[in-house]
Amino acid sequence: MILLAAWLVASIYGTLFRTPAEGPERSLDFSGLAWLRSDTFLVVHDAKIPDESARPRAGLMHLPRIPGSVGLSLLDVSWPAGEGMSHDLESIARIPGTETFLFVESGDDGAERQRIHVAEVSGDEIQITKALSWPVPVTNVEGSAVARVGSELVFLYAERAHGSNVTYIAWAPLTLNPLAFGSSDSVMFRSPDPIGPGARPVSALEVDSQGRLYVASALDLERDEGPFRSVIWEAGRVDADEMGIPRVVLFPTPRRLATLDGLKVEGIAVRERPSGEVELFVGTDDENYGGVIRRLPVRIGPVFAD
Repeated sequence: MILLAAWLVASIYGTLFRTPAEGPERSLDFSGLAWLRSDTFLVVHDAKIPDESARPRAGLMHLPRIPGSVGLSLLDVSWPAGEGMSHDLESIARIPGTETFLFVESGDDGAERQRIHVAEVSGDEIQITKALSWPVPVTNVEGSAVARVGSELVFLYAERAHGSNVTYIAWAPLTLNPLAFGSSDSVMFRSPDPIGPGARPVSALEVDSQGRLYVASALDLERDEGPFRSVIWEAGRVDADEMGIPRVVLFPTPRRLATLDGLKVEGIAVRERPSGEVELFVGTDDENYGGVIRRLPVRIGPVFAD
């Protein structure tokens, strides 16, 4: 187990945002994270309608090439006519092998806006090319991912299940042309940590090219000043059964990769090196304290580079 204790959340490198309603400057937080290319990651923010209509929805996070040079570039998002901007983007899922992403609305306690958007990144702009209402009723989905199993794409998602240590990780076949989801299946995921009234067994999901499934669990007592706590798990595999049908197989007990005291992880991103090394990055939404992005010092794959 790797203990990452008491990170300095103030190291958000001075990225600030101001809205007329908020008045004081406020650090941005990250409700979803995905690797784009090289040292650049795509992030989304969980701004809501109508109170946060002026807040940004997406940006590019650039890792430091020199000390202290991490930076966030906010992006313009072109929303389809008649659809309106997003409401509570709590996760982002990259289509494997592409620069196409799913921007996933959470369902926000049964809010009317429950959509999944297909986003294409070009320079400093994002074009939403398609949007689809959630095919099933959802409430507070905080984790989503897309895996490739053989020639098929599989969409995974999970509700946060606040106050429990149990939720369901669901999956369904995904097609992009047309944008559609097949019949879903699910498996129960039990988080050993955190547990208690503020536990959220899934606050983020990610899958690497080998089908390894990563899960973040978080503690959020629903106080904007915290305290927070997160655990990153390797939870199981996404593969195919003997009939070639995609499935999720969970370990009897998830493998703990990292413990993050003081931080609330809401995004996991995989960056894979040509050597086969898998790097895990996390993004946090620490409410009044903003958020950070960090690489986790965990060994996955044949090479681990310091």
